[in-house]
Amino acid sequence: MASGEKPTERGRSNFIVEWFTVSYRTIYIIVAILLIGTAVIGYIYVRRSSPPLAGPSDVPPSTVTSARFTAIEGSVKFKAIGTFEWANADRKTILHRGDLVRTASNASADITFFDGTVVRVRPESLITIEETSENPHTKQRRVSWHISSGEVNYQTARRNVEGSSTEVTTPTLKMRHAELTEGGIRVDEEGDSDVRIFKGAVDGQTKTGHEIHLAANEGLRVDSKGAVGPKLVLPVTPTPVSPENGVELSYPNPRQSTTMLIWNEVANVASYHVMLDQNPAFARPVRDELRRGPRFEARGLDVGRYYWRVAAVGKDNAEGAFSEPAMFVISRSEVAPLPPLEIGTFALRQNILQIKGRTEPGATVIINGQQIDVGSDGTFNEFVTLDRTGRQNVIIRAVGLQGGVREERRSVDVTF
Repeated sequence: MASGEKPTERGRSNFIVEWFTVSYRTIYIIVAILLIGTAVIGYIYVRRSSPPLAGPSDVPPSTVTSARFTAIEGSVKFKAIGTFEWANADRKTILHRGDLVRTASNASADITFFDGTVVRVRPESLITIEETSENPHTKQRRVSWHISSGEVNYQTARRNVEGSSTEVTTPTLKMRHAELTEGGIRVDEEGDSDVRIFKGAVDGQTKTGHEIHLAANEGLRVDSKGAVGPKLVLPVTPTPVSPENGVELSYPNPRQSTTMLIWNEVANVASYHVMLDQNPAFARPVRDELRRGPRFEARGLDVGRYYWRVAAVGKDNAEGAFSEPAMFVISRSEVAPLPPLEIGTFALRQNILQIKGRTEPGATVIINGQQIDVGSDGTFNEFVTLDRTGRQNVIIRAVGLQGGVREERRSVDVTF
């Protein structure tokens, strides 16, 4: 085309398209540059105006400061703080400050705090988690709970640092516990608080301002008005003797047999509190009774696993700590094993016959139809009066824990 010629319509169209394409691309680039510049300026401003970030040594590690159920027996419910309904508790339930826990009759629960403190909530009890925290800087731990009614037994943990604390409150009393303290608290319907310390020590204050201190094997009662009763000395804990822990007892007819529970005798006590249950939580005892002597005949037990424990009760009705639970199993057998029967002394002096021997702990010994006393270790020493002269038989019979009967017959010649 000559230089003086005008562009054709087609050439004009291509020119316009190219001009718009170049113009849009330029606009996009400019906008992008502006956005990037704004972001850079904003970042620099924030960096300059914000305080420096804490280094790794300034950030204390986090600690889970909750409590959880580690054992549940029967109906146990909890109410989380800020809610209005009770929910069923299970092993996955996590408890925080302000949560409530209650147990029904024949129910119990073990609650373990993050520091290792264990609280065993007995049947028909209501408690509140008051504190479960750790200071992120000092590492001091605080654990506290309130018992409104019912009974709890507990074991406090070893303190991780100086200044950590474990507190228990009732409607009339606030107590600070030493580490590794074991105790029990009962709040009755009238609001009176019974406190028993088995190990360790506590310092406390009543709502009237009265200061208290309890050491191991001591207890006291604070009434609903805050008045403090006399300090009590708790009796020592008995030790289960028979049946031995873990033993299996086989009876041909378990429901018609007798299982003898025997423990060592404790001095200066009025009675013994015996509990027998098929669960180590003792929330649903099949036997829960007081006995004066160091033995208890449990009749009519069916086949199964059983746990038992015993506590001594002083003459002032102060009850000491329960023994560690012992377990035995009752099974059914065709023939009951025979108990041992050893006669060490069989001596006649005129018409008085001394019979001294040993059988298994818990067995019954009968001489000529008369039951005699047998020690907790199975030993016996009896003096039998023979009323007639001449040659006669003496029948000694031992009835074992599992129903077996061993008999020994001996002859004596009685002369006056």
